[in-house]
Amino acid sequence: MYCVKCGVKLSDDLTVCPLCQTKIYYNEEQIKAIKEKKYPETMPTRSNANRSLASILTMLSLLTISIILILCYQVYDEIRWGGYAVFSVGVFYCVFVLPLWFKKINPIISVLINHTAISLFLLYINLKTGGDWFLSFALPLNIIICVNVILAIILIKYVSKGRYFFAGGIIILIGLSSMLIEFFQHLTFDTKMFVWSLYVVVCCGIFGIFLILAGIIKPLKNYLNKRFFI
Repeated sequence: MYCVKCGVKLSDDLTVCPLCQTKIYYNEEQIKAIKEKKYPETMPTRSNANRSLASILTMLSLLTISIILILCYQVYDEIRWGGYAVFSVGVFYCVFVLPLWFKKINPIISVLINHTAISLFLLYINLKTGGDWFLSFALPLNIIICVNVILAIILIKYVSKGRYFFAGGIIILIGLSSMLIEFFQHLTFDTKMFVWSLYVVVCCGIFGIFLILAGIIKPLKNYLNKRFFI
């Protein structure tokens, strides 16, 4: 729509021309069209918004990595601390930015990618510091955590029947995993065994057995369902 006096283009919400102050009159059809045009005809989808954000974060990540590498080579003629920073950006990208590129990424695949990135970062730290703890401690620890997280995702996302049995089993497994972690800690750092893991095993065992019993005893199961809206 244009002003009848000066010809400037007008938006639908104006009552006076912003240029010449001429009063604007709308006929019934125009008023009806304005009311019906309450929302835009096409709304931006969430996936498009996510991809736009992912593009921005990708450019910022690449820019950050470039600046870090340039600084390191300009000042030290080698990477030095830049490697840690670059891997940190890489882990951040895998965890937070990479999922934005997909409409719906499988959470299990996402967990595997994230833990792979973390493992590579830990391997780099191990190599740069001359340590010997990656294969004997860091990698097994990361695998144990990854497995437990995947099992939790399966429980939440895919298991509909027998959840109490499955949840109880996972919690007991977490307790047993703590003993395994302490075992790898003992092998790597020569620490004492059963210093803290037994407490975790006992607590997880009690809670896990309780959940398994809840799956068997229907009144208890119904009470928990009502109490926690399961």
